[in-house]
Amino acid sequence: MTNACPLPFGQYPHAVMAHGGGGRLMQQLLDQLVRPALANPWLDQRHDSAVLNCGGARLAFTTDAYVVSPLFFPGGDIGKLAACGTLNDLA
Repeated sequence: MTNACPLPFGQYPHAVMAHGGGGRLMQQLLDQLVRPALANPWLDQRHDSAVLNCGGARLAFTTDAYVVSPLFFPGGDIGKLAACGTLNDLA
């Protein structure tokens, strides 16, 4: 088993599973498609979360999605994966 993505880094006519992995293909998709279309000072900071001023307090907000391969795995705990990923984005 390897941790490397089996797809070569390059151009794809549609989104593939590896685009959701948080690696180079995701960054390429964001840099070439999403950021040019939605360019603004907040998105250009490239943070995984938003910090909102709310009644004098600062509130950090994030959403996350997970791509797990294989989709079903022995001993896998999607709850821990979700919590750790979200906390990582807020850190």
